[in-house]
Amino acid sequence: MTHEQGNTPEFQQLEALATLFQHCQSAFLQISEECRWEPAAGSPAETDATALLPPNSPGEDTSGDSGHRLLANAVHSFLLNASGHLGGLAALYRNGEVLYSPALLIRSVAEHCAHALWVLGDPSLTHEDLLARAYLEELKSAEEAKKNDGYMFGKESNRYQIAAKHYKELKKLITHKFPEATNASLGEARLNGQKLPKPEEAVKLMYARVEEFGGKVTQVQSAGVYGALSNLTHPTLYTGRSRQSKHYDPVTGNTITIQAITYEEVEKEARIALFAFHSALSITVSYFGWPEVDLHALEGRIIETIPDFFGPDASTH
Repeated sequence: MTHEQGNTPEFQQLEALATLFQHCQSAFLQISEECRWEPAAGSPAETDATALLPPNSPGEDTSGDSGHRLLANAVHSFLLNASGHLGGLAALYRNGEVLYSPALLIRSVAEHCAHALWVLGDPSLTHEDLLARAYLEELKSAEEAKKNDGYMFGKESNRYQIAAKHYKELKKLITHKFPEATNASLGEARLNGQKLPKPEEAVKLMYARVEEFGGKVTQVQSAGVYGALSNLTHPTLYTGRSRQSKHYDPVTGNTITIQAITYEEVEKEARIALFAFHSALSITVSYFGWPEVDLHALEGRIIETIPDFFGPDASTH
């Protein structure tokens, strides 16, 4: 497959993958609209929401969200960003831009989904652990906003002052809920025994969690997956060169360089994004106790496009 458009079987396959990415985005938006990020009765989310309400004194939460709502909003934001990147991938695949650009979005999809799953934690964590994870994500976000607004607009700007105020008040809110928290521990992204993972670590944790439920990619292999995506994202010489081959042109007598990628390689990359998003969405739906109709419909579309995505026998179920 070369960087040229045409009505070929390969581009028809790209169109099918593009449509599948759009189905992922649509499924997320549909589920969000129908369930409105409210815990269903009897769900683990309802148990956590009850235990975490109210976590703060009135008027202390400057973000307007507290307790379990803080957790839900963090997960929603991560999955919303991931679904948006899937829409971007659909546009790239539909236009045949599959040599270099998709890896950047695929890596971002994986990272956002991994952080969503980290916030949700697992059944072994306490309600306070989950709240601490949500606060760590919020604090990191607020810190980045403050830092970069200062660089771009200056520390005297109104934008920086608002970001700095939010960051300060968020830290105050956290120390109110977790009195043992200190500037030093929060500076190390630690709270209530939880440690905010770096992007690569979060992705490895995601694969490890899914591996427990039958996933085929190990933590060690996931490090290779993430490393390859990172190399395709950052300036790394071997990645571009691996998709180039030199050929002798008998007409001109020159050696020409052809840039090409096989459909198998394209699909392999697409599977990474689909795996991350489906894993995060399915675990989120299960945690909140939402109906699985839209999720199952998406799984059916995935099987139609990639029959062995869920295993060699998936298409027969």
